Amino acid sequence: MKRYLQACSLLILFLAAVACGDKTPSENKQAPSATGQPSVFRSLSPQEAKALIETRKNLVLVDVRSPEELYEGSIPGSQLMPFSELAQGRMTLPTGKPLLLICAVGGRSYAVGQYFSGKGYGEIYNLAGGISAWKAAGLPLQNR
Repeated sequence: MKRYLQACSLLILFLAAVACGDKTPSENKQAPSATGQPSVFRSLSPQEAKALIETRKNLVLVDVRSPEELYEGSIPGSQLMPFSELAQGRMTLPTGKPLLLICAVGGRSYAVGQYFSGKGYGEIYNLAGGISAWKAAGLPLQNR
């Protein structure tokens, strides 16, 4: 029960940070990253995300859904880092590489992107519409 309350509290903080932001969802430039470059946070359509995956070989795909949600399939090459683990600080996003965040419909990945871009992470992209939009666009998924 204590873990549940902790996760709920962190979720509320994430959502408050997103709701209080004055940037547009499509692109946010934040404080400089650890490399001194401005942090970039941007939502991408499934087609834009696919093009980014194909052209940026150092792109890290981070799926923030729960393990139970993987029955829907996952984007090939993505690594699972559940939202709850990130919210509780038990996991953290990789640094020094561009990140594409993925969830079911785009909300949790957007909140994670907002939070970590405010912490100085360099390049973060959100898959707008999440796995649902990726599927609707007819793009490939793998079963785990």
